[in-house]
Amino acid sequence: MSKLDSYYHSRNDQERYNSILWLTTFGIQSVVDLRPSDDLFPIISRHIEGIVDIEQTRKELREFYKRYHQSTGDDRVHRSEESDKVSVRIMEILLNSPFDLSFETFSNYHHHMFHGIYHHSGELREKPFSKKEWVLGNSTILYPRTEHLRDRLDYLFALERETDTSKLLGVYKLKHHCEFIANLFLMSPFQYANSRVSFVYALKYMMAQGYKLRNDTFYREAWYFRNAIIRAFYTNMYQGIYPTTEYMEMFWGNLLLGEDNTLKNHRMVIRGE
Repeated sequence: MSKLDSYYHSRNDQERYNSILWLTTFGIQSVVDLRPSDDLFPIISRHIEGIVDIEQTRKELREFYKRYHQSTGDDRVHRSEESDKVSVRIMEILLNSPFDLSFETFSNYHHHMFHGIYHHSGELREKPFSKKEWVLGNSTILYPRTEHLRDRLDYLFALERETDTSKLLGVYKLKHHCEFIANLFLMSPFQYANSRVSFVYALKYMMAQGYKLRNDTFYREAWYFRNAIIRAFYTNMYQGIYPTTEYMEMFWGNLLLGEDNTLKNHRMVIRGE
């Protein structure tokens, strides 16, 4: 973050907000232990300062890696290149891409973020998916099977489109948003990178509600947010554990409302069986 400190603390509101968005993209990548390369910062600094737009930034980064591959003869996409390119693509989505409550938009985000990097970007997974989760004491979550996965997704989006949140008080509105995001995360519909695309879609969803990112909470606490989502949909009746959005609400409170909630991962951890 040190290279972005001056922008983050700038008195220029646009420079500060652009730096927050870039830090957010880096936070999203950090959940899979990806970090931006040093070569990215001179390129994005021109965008932060308003000298070039995000489309030009993407072109400059693409040309940089084109020269790199030509000079080295190495055509593999390394982790630093994935991190840099996906970060720029996330910025394109946050700044320019339209948003609506549909699986088509969700899958389009996935395709935009990962095309040319992974195969089958934007396509539904065809195999069962499970994962041990640290926040659950390494218990394994079995994500929905592929049968009827698209139907379940379409139903989830349709239900959200039909829900009128205008009559909900602020705290209940935020809770509702958290429940929708958690249910979407639970689908994990793609073969890879479900966390990252879910984070991007969640941010666009909240921004579409009129919220604005106020600080670098996502950069510092992306792993907390992922754990909070899991706690928001996890049930273990034997252990007396039920879904709770309280941790997600504290995270959004800090990021979107400027609150100062203490975010500690260990407070969410439950004992595995």
